Amino acid sequence: MRITTLLGWGIGSCVASLLAAAPAQAQVDTVRASTLPGPQLAEKAYNAGLASYQAHNYPAALASFGQALAARPDFAAAYANRAATQLALNNYPAAEADYDQALKLEPGAYAHYFGRGQVREAAGRAPEAAADYGEALKANPAYAPAWYNRGVLRFEQGEYEAALTDFDGAVKADPKLAYAYHDRASTQLRLGHYAAAVPDYTQALALQPTLLPALLNRAAAERRTGQLPEALRDYDAYLAQKADNPLAFTNRGNARFENKDYAGAVADFDRAIALDPTYAYAWNNRAAARLKLAQYAQAAADATEALRLRPQYAEALLNRGHAREMLRQADEACQDWRQAAALGRAEGNRYAAAAGCAGDAAEVPAK
Repeated sequence: MRITTLLGWGIGSCVASLLAAAPAQAQVDTVRASTLPGPQLAEKAYNAGLASYQAHNYPAALASFGQALAARPDFAAAYANRAATQLALNNYPAAEADYDQALKLEPGAYAHYFGRGQVREAAGRAPEAAADYGEALKANPAYAPAWYNRGVLRFEQGEYEAALTDFDGAVKADPKLAYAYHDRASTQLRLGHYAAAVPDYTQALALQPTLLPALLNRAAAERRTGQLPEALRDYDAYLAQKADNPLAFTNRGNARFENKDYAGAVADFDRAIALDPTYAYAWNNRAAARLKLAQYAQAAADATEALRLRPQYAEALLNRGHAREMLRQADEACQDWRQAAALGRAEGNRYAAAAGCAGDAAEVPAK
């Protein structure tokens, strides 16, 4: 689950994301010696390999598939399942070689293309993986995992329109694939289609109620569409089940801030900081909430800590400038605002001018 609202599967805000390829699976096409042609040893060894794979005894599975291939060198399924076993062991070159051999024996087999795509994806060769998923879809357009995995790759490469098309294909091929709904919604978030994201997250949760990132991400989409009560309910539901996520506390704090519940926001930022004292966003956001509560000294201290953790944090400079102004530290406030402007926040110059700060406005870098 990376997309985050803070931006952190952070949206200044981060969307959590699920985007991950499904694990390789051995093909469970157990055969019977009485019906499968070929040496009896190959059949028995193959079936033993499947049993070992399913028991996660990968060394034993490799040995059995090897025995099957020694007895029957044209056994494509044994190559494919040995490849899946090698993938489970992160032996990518060996896995790819076995899928290559399976494809030589069974050209155009969608499962072999899909398996090799998983190997290439795991090895960091995204373009080749996407090509293999495409070949799998040519052979079997109704194979939802290939649509989904290619969509994940395209999302990760910032090709959001193409990813959206692939997730559409995954949902059409398998209307019960919760992850496809979730990741299509996350793609909609990246495209700024916030209203479209909400029903997809809802469908993902209907199919898989334990899919907690969907709650967190739906809340982000609801915030973006002005549905603060709904967003707060989703944050509450998420945190009731997973109270160790500083991002979730920060995002609920942001929603409470937007809802003018500044004390509640401070409480959430407190929890986020307790979980991760290095989380600069939480320190800065608590400073903003404390400004609203007229806790100026505490706000200045929080913004200072945010800047210690992230020295180029322009928003923290703006907030500290406001706190220092209220503390009658005019020169320091002017310095903070000018520095924020030099980091790209043009309003820093406006605040400095309104406060009567001496000197020239800072040059704001072009975006």
